[in-house]
Amino acid sequence: MARIGACKDRLGEAFDRFGRVPVEKRTRRVSPGHPSLRSRSEAPTWAAGGLVHDGQGRVLLLQHTRDKGWGDAWVTPGGKLAEGETTLQGFEREVREEAGIGIMEPALTRILQEKITDGRTIRHAYFAQFVARADSLVPRPGPDVREARWFNALPQDLAYREDYEEDFHRLVTKD
Repeated sequence: MARIGACKDRLGEAFDRFGRVPVEKRTRRVSPGHPSLRSRSEAPTWAAGGLVHDGQGRVLLLQHTRDKGWGDAWVTPGGKLAEGETTLQGFEREVREEAGIGIMEPALTRILQEKITDGRTIRHAYFAQFVARADSLVPRPGPDVREARWFNALPQDLAYREDYEEDFHRLVTKD
């Protein structure tokens, strides 16, 4: 269980390291049984993830095994933070576990503060969204990943696609 003050500590550490980034509050409606609702804890869930790029405008996306609840949707590397992990530590670990690569030049682009509900159950969550460069172009998918692939554009079936459009646009229009 998360300790009292953990949210404030993570936000403070993220801002200290990366500077102030937007914190966007929203309510997201999901279907019953969605992976975001699996937690039984009342404490807010913290997760980190984002776009991992190759420096040439391509991004690495994953398809998880069916038991993870994402179906055939593509997702960015990321997941829940472990107790005591910073947002960057969690992002680095998740990319390593899911894609078998390290990251360089991480940049925190925003934090989403969400109220997730299926109309009956409500969970509170924070998501630290990053952009980082891959240290290898050869992904080695972890045991929970069916496929890892480089994309020149964000696919239509990318989970939370709209959350990544601005970051992707910045990547491909860089001088």
